[in-house]
Amino acid sequence: MSLRNKIYFSPFGYLIHIALVVLAALGKRCIVYGYRNSEGKYLPRCRMASTAWISDKKNLRIDDNVWISHNVRLDTTGGVEIGEGCQIGYGASILSHSSHISIRLLGYHYMETDGIRLGYVLKPVKIGKYTFIAGGSYILPGVTIGKGCVIGVNSVVTRDIPDYSIAYGSPAKVVGSTLELDRKFLDENPALKETYYDVEKTI
Repeated sequence: MSLRNKIYFSPFGYLIHIALVVLAALGKRCIVYGYRNSEGKYLPRCRMASTAWISDKKNLRIDDNVWISHNVRLDTTGGVEIGEGCQIGYGASILSHSSHISIRLLGYHYMETDGIRLGYVLKPVKIGKYTFIAGGSYILPGVTIGKGCVIGVNSVVTRDIPDYSIAYGSPAKVVGSTLELDRKFLDENPALKETYYDVEKTI
């Protein structure tokens, strides 16, 4: 472990987190180590870019060891869950609502309509643990992405993606398996079987 990480995981780590939060609030472009989730739990291994945008933090359920890069947009209006160990690349967007139908149905009276607007899409997004979403990708409302997946650069995910999938394109399609991708590394380096995120798949 590097000296920087040793210091971060020492009792001084939370002070580093506070300093980074202050820098981010002052407009400094940085990665903030540590995140306090909507339930008030501090997640020390979570890393979030100062330029990442979250529409409503109380509708974001996030586990520890998550990386969220710069200019990521998290529209949590309908709820977003991000599992442990996920990485979300530069400029990706996760969307949980849309008015693209409602605005046509209600026309000029859209803003005058109270309550639930006809045709308004409000659906949660769930991302399984240790899934990688590459930069520029869009995850649309109502999508569930399984654990251990890789979503390729600039993909548009319009439907559910099963566990262990490699998917890319617009719309994204499954083209492979991360289990097959990982197997060669696990076979060449047996010690990795002790650190692999899904131990049952190494047996």
